[in-house]
Amino acid sequence: MKKTNNLRFKIKDGSVEFILSKAEDLTIGLGFQNSQTFFTHFIFLPFATAHCRCLLLLLLLLPTATFSQDIHFSQYDFSPLTLNPALTSAYKDLQATVHYKEQWKAANAYRTSAVTFEMKLKQKVWKKLAKGLAFGINVFSDKAGDGNMKQTQANLSIAYHTLLNQNNTLSGGIMGGMAQRSISPDRLRWNNQYPGGVYDPNISSGENFSTQSFVNGDYSAGLLWSYGEGSRYMTANDQKFINAGFAVSHVGNPKQSFIGNSSEQLNWKWTAHINSLLGIENTPFSIGPSLLYMRQGAFNELTLGGLIKYKLREASKYTGYVKGAAISAGCFYRNRDAIIPYFLIEMNKYSIGISYDTNISGLATATKGGGGFEITLRFGNPSSFNKSNAKSRF
Repeated sequence: MKKTNNLRFKIKDGSVEFILSKAEDLTIGLGFQNSQTFFTHFIFLPFATAHCRCLLLLLLLLPTATFSQDIHFSQYDFSPLTLNPALTSAYKDLQATVHYKEQWKAANAYRTSAVTFEMKLKQKVWKKLAKGLAFGINVFSDKAGDGNMKQTQANLSIAYHTLLNQNNTLSGGIMGGMAQRSISPDRLRWNNQYPGGVYDPNISSGENFSTQSFVNGDYSAGLLWSYGEGSRYMTANDQKFINAGFAVSHVGNPKQSFIGNSSEQLNWKWTAHINSLLGIENTPFSIGPSLLYMRQGAFNELTLGGLIKYKLREASKYTGYVKGAAISAGCFYRNRDAIIPYFLIEMNKYSIGISYDTNISGLATATKGGGGFEITLRFGNPSSFNKSNAKSRF
């Protein structure tokens, strides 16, 4: 008989396994029937510590917050199409981005990868008809938990950018795509399979999955305002760039359930964002404060922070032999969830961003204080160091 007091906690897509040992193993299991509703069955532990009871309460609150959320990138400025379709090729003639993130690795939670390609139609080819028109393609894959909960989605976006005057641009965009979700229930453990607190894989889970995979359409739309004021001369560094946007996603409330008789739907998501880059005159430094707010159903998320950018060298104005380069460092705060240090390197047309979500929420114990490592690679043409691109870049 065990004499130690041991706490084990593991997140799975279809269930949460919570085991507390004191004198003997007792198992508490929770299972989620779909993204919004869940059932519970647990034993009250009179000897459990206050910390354990708080964790139990957290588990009861987890299902809807965890399984109804969209994919999350902390470097959201590198993922414009998942933020707002109006951002499609807003500041580049051509842009390609590769994105990868691991979130809560210790709990075998989310692993997300994405590829995005954006381009403006060449005005010389399409003449006035296509001036300001841009297209984008975004494909992402999200995988979570021992049950291999997967989401794969491909989107096509169209945006139109029109100059209001020398410094202001107004953009509008729409995006549509197909999403496929799947799960492997046989890889999960359910509370029915713990008679007497001991796991028995030969016992039926008692769960009724009408399908292990489904496909649905997904649509979004957004607006964007951009302001750009370039430097007075090459080394002045007194430029000002600001954008603000609003978007709505999941228009039409696509169905989200593996249970045949369920009417669960994915709620609309409302997004508001502000981004900026402000040069400090006659220095190589710039500052970039930003803010992101999202609301989906009963849940909302606020992320705010900024970065400091240091220009290592200017691009040569005439020969093009010397390429511009800069480094940036910053930190963001996602309300009651994570602190996110961020590092960015830019060299000519290439950028690499690295960030890490440091978990400060109630899941810090379960995830062993770990959060989410994220890396992005981006190619953009023209270069952000090209003075001719000064009024349209961030």
